[in-house]
Amino acid sequence: MKKGIAVVLGVLLLAVVGYAQPGNWTFEKLLVDFHLPQSNGYGIHGVVVDPDDHIWVGLHAITTDTIFTAAGDTIPLNPIYVFDKDGNQVSFSPIKFLTVDGVTDTLSTALKCKGMHLDHEGNILYSAGAVGIYRINYKTGEAMAKWESPIHSSLTEAACDAQGNIYVGYVLGKDKPVYILDKDFNMIGTAIDTLGYINRTIEVTPDGKDLYTGSTWIGFGIVHWHSDIPGVLKYAPVDTFGNWYNVTVGDTTYEVVYLWASCLDWGPRGYLWAGDLRPDWSGPKGGMYYAYDVVTKQCVDSVGIAMGDSSKGGIYSPRGAAWSTDGKTMYLGDYDYNVVSVWKYTPTGVAEASHKSLPTTFKLGQNYPNPFNPTTVIPFSLPRDSYVELKVYDSMGREVASLLNRKLAAGHHKVIFNAQSLPSGNYYVSLVVNGTVQTRKMVLIK
Repeated sequence: MKKGIAVVLGVLLLAVVGYAQPGNWTFEKLLVDFHLPQSNGYGIHGVVVDPDDHIWVGLHAITTDTIFTAAGDTIPLNPIYVFDKDGNQVSFSPIKFLTVDGVTDTLSTALKCKGMHLDHEGNILYSAGAVGIYRINYKTGEAMAKWESPIHSSLTEAACDAQGNIYVGYVLGKDKPVYILDKDFNMIGTAIDTLGYINRTIEVTPDGKDLYTGSTWIGFGIVHWHSDIPGVLKYAPVDTFGNWYNVTVGDTTYEVVYLWASCLDWGPRGYLWAGDLRPDWSGPKGGMYYAYDVVTKQCVDSVGIAMGDSSKGGIYSPRGAAWSTDGKTMYLGDYDYNVVSVWKYTPTGVAEASHKSLPTTFKLGQNYPNPFNPTTVIPFSLPRDSYVELKVYDSMGREVASLLNRKLAAGHHKVIFNAQSLPSGNYYVSLVVNGTVQTRKMVLIK
């Protein structure tokens, strides 16, 4: 055991039936513990859960094996481990070699994990040291493709949008770009010419229009970037959020406490989870995971016991959060403690809906009242957790409002739409869920 050391304008989303949010998370156990001394020189640096509910764990300079070459050289290995929910390795774990186009690369410390992310089909995007990104088949553990970085510098965790486009930058990003690759690893261009700060992680909205980066050394929060036409128009900074103001700890009051976001991950209820680096470096809010609503920029949930006993939910240096496919189990990677902890979703105050009450089909209901002035309710149902886009168009097909663009829990939902600024006329609300589109006509009469 490791012991502790010292907009949308006029839009309101209402979850009627489904998972209660925000919820609480309860520590259950350690999935894996490498039983190494606490150190900032090596550790776990990536966690993802694939569509088969297998947990992938990437290592940063933890050498768990060696090979000996014919020339007599000794190569320490830095494998990828894949576990089932009970902590047993799957048949192809550990992964020690990756072969692409007949060329086999050894997972040595030169290819240490800089982060992992799922692509749009559930395969693994593995950021490898300063070398590049590998796509790994989640069913077999075999490499599918490789992108080689044009700059030899440590990469960030990659991110992927719903179209399969990939976004990646560099840890030492002060004078380096963030790239956009297509789903086949072809270069589309630069999303950001020069990031301007140190960062380990990137996340992106499903439509690719909004990027979120962390910040560390010295951290200053989560940075939101936006492009109306990704790949054509460069991303511009919108705002920064996640910091705390006038924080009192004991007899000390901090005017501002900055979030050192070392990892960013979308949670199953549409919130952006940020892992705040160890508190002895980042300040009194460190050693925790925090969930943010990216619309309101408010913190809505948190997990962890800062620098506590890792066998009881202690967190030291966050490096990745991932969730089971049903969204009820969270896996947290810790760099300094070298563990992956398991947390269960246990909402308090509001009961979760039973499976019997969940809808069986995807459906966009008719808004009510209709005609309306100026507000109306738009109902829809999701049989499973899904990425949702909800937009309103005028009779000429022009987009007049973007109401939702995030992942939502299964259940019956309602959105209140305020058309105060729009003229009378016919409007069309469009709901896109996993590529399927449903549309309803609405009539605004003033």
